[in-house]
Amino acid sequence: MKRIYTLACVLFLALPMIAQTPIIFRPGPGLNDGTDEGGVNGGKDVFIGDADNITHGTESVFYITPISNCNNTTWITLFKFDVSTLPAEVDSVMFVINHTDPGTYCYSNCVADFHLALVTEPWSETTVIFANRPSKVSTPFYSLLNHNWNDSLHAKEYDITQTYRNWANATVPNHGFEFYSSTVGCNNAAVVLYGPTSDDTTNAGANRPYLKIYRTSTGIQSPFATQIGLQCYPNPASNQATLEFTLDAMQSIVFEMTDVTGRLIINREYLMVAGLNKITIPLSELNAGLYHYSLKTSAGKALGKLIKK
Repeated sequence: MKRIYTLACVLFLALPMIAQTPIIFRPGPGLNDGTDEGGVNGGKDVFIGDADNITHGTESVFYITPISNCNNTTWITLFKFDVSTLPAEVDSVMFVINHTDPGTYCYSNCVADFHLALVTEPWSETTVIFANRPSKVSTPFYSLLNHNWNDSLHAKEYDITQTYRNWANATVPNHGFEFYSSTVGCNNAAVVLYGPTSDDTTNAGANRPYLKIYRTSTGIQSPFATQIGLQCYPNPASNQATLEFTLDAMQSIVFEMTDVTGRLIINREYLMVAGLNKITIPLSELNAGLYHYSLKTSAGKALGKLIKK
């Protein structure tokens, strides 16, 4: 006899998965002569500050601090990745930095907000300084809020998916982005974000900033999915995802999920109501990777893909 689950039932997923392998785009040191644009052999990043007002485009580390109102210790960093040779159709893109661990003490400006914002004009890592830094849009596309001075970020992933798509599809010009803090105060051993740049040569450059690109489509894959308004969110997801859809009448539906090899991970039947329905999919027990799912109703079968990050 089949077991029928109601909407309140929670799926438990504990089987191992074969993780999807992302594209890793990690630019290396270039000529540092003004021609580097963030390509694979010409990394483009620079930190600049009001302390010396010179460029640091050839250095192997970067620094980002709050805005100091008591001394010249404000630092920002500019990054650019040339995405012209990379896929335009992607599921998600993460900007990854291997952050250095924090210092051993802090006296003021110990908690700050940090942001990524689009740069709106060209710049050169050999000539840009704090005084002539390029302008940026006022609204950041990523924010790291309330970061404490002793928080260890390690290999922190920043979700830049929509910004990457805009660059790849030429919706907005790609002049890179600024990594900065909006917090104002007196910097005294303050909170600092720092780590290797594209010019780092230690450990064969394994710690340089990079893009992690998932390119298999996670969008709705069948016309019937559109018909029932099937949505899967968030996607990619970390701890859980939600399937949302609309049915014309009360009925039993079958939800299935497989891994990238086609191995069946879930096969569950639910009793759904007429109108809007939701199914919660816990993901915390799964390895990162790509999942295929299907939703079979009395009127048809909808297909989709989900990434656990």
